[in-house]
Amino acid sequence: MEDLALQFIAATELFAATDLGAILTKFLNILSVVLGLGLVIFFHELGHFAVAKWCDVHVERFSIGIGPILWSRQKGETEYALSALPFGGYVKMLGQDDMDPNQMTSSEIAENPRSYSAKTVPQRMAIISAGVIMNVITGFMFFATCYWFGVFEPAPVVGSVITGFPAWQADIRPGDRILAVNGESIRSFSDLQEAVILSAGDVTLAGTHTDGTSFNHILTPLQSSSVRSVGIRPGAIAQIADQIEKPELISDAGMPLEKASPEFLPGDKILDIVPKLNEGETAPATADVDAGKPMQFSSLRYMTSRYADRELIYKVERSEKTADSEKPGPTKIVEISVPPSEIRSIGLWMAMGPVLAVQKDSVAEKAGIKVRDIIVSVDDQEPGKTIDPLQLPVYFGDRGGKPVKVVVKRTTPNGDEQVELELIPKVDAPGWLDSPDFKASPLSIPSLGLGYQVQPRIAKILEGSEADKLGVFKPDMKITRIDLIHSDPTSDAPDALGDAKTPKELDLATLDAKEPGTLEQINWAWAFAEIQRVPDRQIRIYFDDGKNNGSEVLKTHEVATGWYRWFRGFNGSIWQDDRELQKGKTFSEAMSLGVRRTRKTANSIYMTLHSLLRGSVSLDSMSGPVGIAKIGYMVAERGLIDLMMFLGYLSINLAILNFLPIPILDGGHMVFLFWEGITRRKPSSRVIGWAHGFGLLFIISLFLFVMYVDLSSLIGGGD
Repeated sequence: MEDLALQFIAATELFAATDLGAILTKFLNILSVVLGLGLVIFFHELGHFAVAKWCDVHVERFSIGIGPILWSRQKGETEYALSALPFGGYVKMLGQDDMDPNQMTSSEIAENPRSYSAKTVPQRMAIISAGVIMNVITGFMFFATCYWFGVFEPAPVVGSVITGFPAWQADIRPGDRILAVNGESIRSFSDLQEAVILSAGDVTLAGTHTDGTSFNHILTPLQSSSVRSVGIRPGAIAQIADQIEKPELISDAGMPLEKASPEFLPGDKILDIVPKLNEGETAPATADVDAGKPMQFSSLRYMTSRYADRELIYKVERSEKTADSEKPGPTKIVEISVPPSEIRSIGLWMAMGPVLAVQKDSVAEKAGIKVRDIIVSVDDQEPGKTIDPLQLPVYFGDRGGKPVKVVVKRTTPNGDEQVELELIPKVDAPGWLDSPDFKASPLSIPSLGLGYQVQPRIAKILEGSEADKLGVFKPDMKITRIDLIHSDPTSDAPDALGDAKTPKELDLATLDAKEPGTLEQINWAWAFAEIQRVPDRQIRIYFDDGKNNGSEVLKTHEVATGWYRWFRGFNGSIWQDDRELQKGKTFSEAMSLGVRRTRKTANSIYMTLHSLLRGSVSLDSMSGPVGIAKIGYMVAERGLIDLMMFLGYLSINLAILNFLPIPILDGGHMVFLFWEGITRRKPSSRVIGWAHGFGLLFIISLFLFVMYVDLSSLIGGGD
């Protein structure tokens, strides 16, 4: 009896600890996705059904879903059904059955005046196209309704620019606003992405810089992973998302942000950053600070890079908690102090590589520096011997407005020659403002406007370092791989690279040909940046001296004295997107925005299909039923408006895909009808049978492929 009572108490405590509100919310989100997808299918089939009835065709069954029937009810001459597989639906008419194409050519059925096959070609065209037309109308209504209430879309503002990419070479900068692509105005960052990804040639970007000046650049996109890109990433605002469940995840492990006083909390809005000043200094002005508005994340990055060696004071607006968590409480200004931290050193300097990219109209271009030049000295210091090549961005950034003597080695038809140049770096262009994004990404010197490579080959071993004491590293030795290993693999505390139990492998020996990079040369700067993000991990270095391979582990946390990290350790996933409200001020404007979104959606789907056939978009980017449901659930979590926008896109998608000239689909039926209208005779039953067999095989194969993609994404943890 006592055991039963204890079990009852334990069950009661477990039930009390269960967040019923969260479970109910998840259930409602799933239900809204199911109902939404069902609604899209319903309107498609309703179009076929309504026009078939209007043409006096005998409709035998109206089904939402395909496969075995779960529920049905006969009303009049039509059976209304719900079927097991919610991946489609169908309207079964007398004389039209995709599973029995012979009905379409049967003269016996055609004698019945209410059969589909007895109707005229224009009537049958109207019936077949009605589903697609209904989906277009439905998609438009979803879009127009959303714009009437207001849709938050990613602002067409540049968040960051990838070094060496076309946008970087054209000197498009973080904070710039893109106004038009190929002469067509854009309202959101997604418009920009679609225009570039789906383009077939050069793209023209027009916009304004942060200082108000305008630009108009013709860019040639690069193939980045599976899509075309000019190297522009969306913006974010310096506001911590308030949905973060664990405040400790705001900071990456081992970073100075862990020493913030007081600590940052979810929902904090950073209004300004001020460095701790020395005597006689004046506070710098932050360009985009506006009363009550959070900073752009790009401005936060600038301040942490510009004042990497200073203690920073973050001015934060914080909402106080209330009894009703749904309503924001009163706000207050909190000042949070975060100390600097010195760069982690591994006791090895790597060899200087070539210049990989030069910005248009930059200090470097005007001085005559060219791609493939190699910097051999800077103010008589030789990179790799008397100065670490990785410190050049900081060196030039600290000398803004002052002349610097640079000698470069250049290969000419007559052999190598050395050219001496004098450069005056830009003021207020701090080093390491941009981390290398890929293995082959150039390391930028913002004050000069160039990007260069640092080779994964040892140039110098620092005397007295742990690497020196091991006695195995030699000059000119190649580094082939690095494993970043947590010193305590049993720890559950994640860092910037994720699970502490799993080593992070950095392959420095091979380069995927698809990965961007002007010369496709691996850049040591990429590995160096990864090392700085996880200072608490041990470093296993794999090397090749030309005769033997080996590896050694660096366990000591050494620092590069006087060289400071360009970031404070915020987890990169905490920031809120920079979004702007797109809202029709009048009913007609909402309708106009709905038409615009319908047209752009249809165009983007068409261009996506074209790009798939051309091979510039990977087949792996497709989604099947599982992927669509997963995306639907994610947008449902963001609210009803986001879900309706998704359903609008899905409606237009369904319309276009259904009208492709594939047998079994509506487009395939239209092909047969055009043939009949032109030749005045129906295709033979043999032709229709073979065509439907091919169409069915194609649809099944495509279904299996997208299901494989969906399941691979789920198993691999893809988003």
